[in-house]
Amino acid sequence: MQKSEFLSKDEIRYLKNFLDVYMRKDQSFHFGIANDVSIIYPSTFDTYHASRKFYVLDEYSLSGVVNFLGMEAEDRIYLTPEEMAIDKKTLKYNEQDVIEETRLFLNLIQQGLPLAFITGMPFEILFSSGATKMWDYMAMIRASYHKKIMPALCRAYDIAKKIGEYGVNKKEIVENVRKSSAGKEILRVVKYGEEMPDWVEYPFLIYDEKNKEIAYHFPGGMTIKPDRDAKSDFVPWYNVIVADVGAMYPTILRAINAGADTVKLALNEEPDDWIWLKKVPKRFIEEINPILKEGEEDFIDKGLMIGVKIAEEPGVINLAMKGIMDFINKVKKEMKEKSGKEKNILQMMYNSLKAARNAGTHGILSAPTVSCRQFNLFGAALITTKGQKILYDTLKTLEREGARVVYGDTDGIYVACSRSASKNLRNAIGVNYGDSKWIIEPEKVERIIEHCNSKWRRLLNYEDFELEMEKHDAMIFVKHKNYLIFDVEDGKVVMITKGNNFKGSDKPKIARIFLKDIMTDVLKKNLEWENEEEAKENIRNSITEITLEKIKDINIEKFDIDAFTLVQSVQPYRRYKPNPNGSQSVYGERAESLEKLVGKITVRRKFKFVVTKKPLPGIKNPTKSGVKPIHYMYPVELLEDRNQIDMEWYKEMIKNFIQGAFGLSGINKFRQYGLERWM
Repeated sequence: MQKSEFLSKDEIRYLKNFLDVYMRKDQSFHFGIANDVSIIYPSTFDTYHASRKFYVLDEYSLSGVVNFLGMEAEDRIYLTPEEMAIDKKTLKYNEQDVIEETRLFLNLIQQGLPLAFITGMPFEILFSSGATKMWDYMAMIRASYHKKIMPALCRAYDIAKKIGEYGVNKKEIVENVRKSSAGKEILRVVKYGEEMPDWVEYPFLIYDEKNKEIAYHFPGGMTIKPDRDAKSDFVPWYNVIVADVGAMYPTILRAINAGADTVKLALNEEPDDWIWLKKVPKRFIEEINPILKEGEEDFIDKGLMIGVKIAEEPGVINLAMKGIMDFINKVKKEMKEKSGKEKNILQMMYNSLKAARNAGTHGILSAPTVSCRQFNLFGAALITTKGQKILYDTLKTLEREGARVVYGDTDGIYVACSRSASKNLRNAIGVNYGDSKWIIEPEKVERIIEHCNSKWRRLLNYEDFELEMEKHDAMIFVKHKNYLIFDVEDGKVVMITKGNNFKGSDKPKIARIFLKDIMTDVLKKNLEWENEEEAKENIRNSITEITLEKIKDINIEKFDIDAFTLVQSVQPYRRYKPNPNGSQSVYGERAESLEKLVGKITVRRKFKFVVTKKPLPGIKNPTKSGVKPIHYMYPVELLEDRNQIDMEWYKEMIKNFIQGAFGLSGINKFRQYGLERWM
């Protein structure tokens, strides 16, 4: 393109550059005459894969995702395949499908585009990729630019099982593989010759041939369990500050240049740093002779410190991480300046990039059973060892200053500041009285954490190191990785559940509605306390009393029918495997009975059910178990009267859910058990 009647010279130059970069030149033939054309590379934005990338849901159907996001079309019509026809109703159904799909796309594109730009991955690859594939892709782009050779794609654990058969060093392995008929996985690694990863010379560090398991063990995050370590379970903690370590591992990676191509074992040379491994095979120590020392730090309970060398030049993961973290800092800065819709869009971008950042640390370096190119045990252990030092130092600093640390896991260190609810929380709950009962002033905790940040910025020689701070109005811990968070948003109490105890994914929505109502009332009844043991007893008593009070007289009319529904798939009844004695299974009986109500079921279909007082028609010996009363599940679309719903079953289900979630042996007893007792 040299000239145009419509475009200026600058515009022609920009357009030509765009065509050269983003389009492919080709020729189109029309009646044998060739015409020059530019083909724009197509891109597919699959909202199913995008939803799976950004949200954790029980189902990823269009209706499931739009309901979760609150984007459902007005007066939504739902049709089964049998009900579809060439009529106005079906046309309206299709129109609403398109409306919801467009709304979903506009929501997801705001998270997908920044991630696609920063990773350099097209949507088709990005959304279906896990963390290792995404970071391998970013690393390979930088490896190509910096003229580095990337290792072969492999599962380190599987290769370690076999590669020892071919020799003890790289040269020997290459020669013996050439002579033998090795599998394609081994060949893919060995063809790199001297560029093979160093661990091929000591595969016994990865694979324990005797016990058929991973041979090494390195520490993860620092764990402070609420029931065993902190003794903080079942206490309502107020004004909780979290020293969030989500950003810590990426900043450690950047600060010390820990990566697959930058960290190696120190042999016969002065180590640059030390890693902590809790378990190391004796053969590795005897044959490889690494540089060792006893762990001097208090947090090291067992294992050895092993010396490593670190490259001076930034590694490919380090370079990729810099791009993501620079982008995140830019988005965070803009978020502070914006409000309303613009801020919400930036928040979604931030969440998307933050998840990608957190996935790109020791997880991709320590994945021996996942196909990847970045496995490096020493790099991963270097990050976690440094992380343990920082967390332990932060913990001890907080404790010395009088802070009450109530929980700790891979997410961070949790500090409770008060024994009484804040004025903000009291107002949201509807209580306008009460005094502050500080364990420690929040401002003091913030100063301590900032002091730790300054200290480690200096020690790591990295100005961007940060333990980010999060604040919550209240928290109740039950057991490790199972707790409740209470925050005030727009003058209302919002409860967030963490852990499998509270998931209730196999329960109708009413179970989770009641959990929030019960625990909000429990909090209201325990807005302040003096003694921790008394507070625990009061919380347990309150859960029992309020649960019994709430379920005693449930008003069915207060709830939408969706609160009682259970969504399950049903196949044609002949597809269900019979019982060992040859009789039809409960699922087969249900499917056959449903055909009498809805007609022939020829393909797998999803139904919305409610549990009713009477069983499905035609079932001779119906059973009503507490968890899945299959024989009593009636399709919502055929329900004639709400009085058909078995409210006694729902009451018992809610009671069992609360009982199991909090590990109580019975609704009137207070001895604690694990969730497995109720599964």
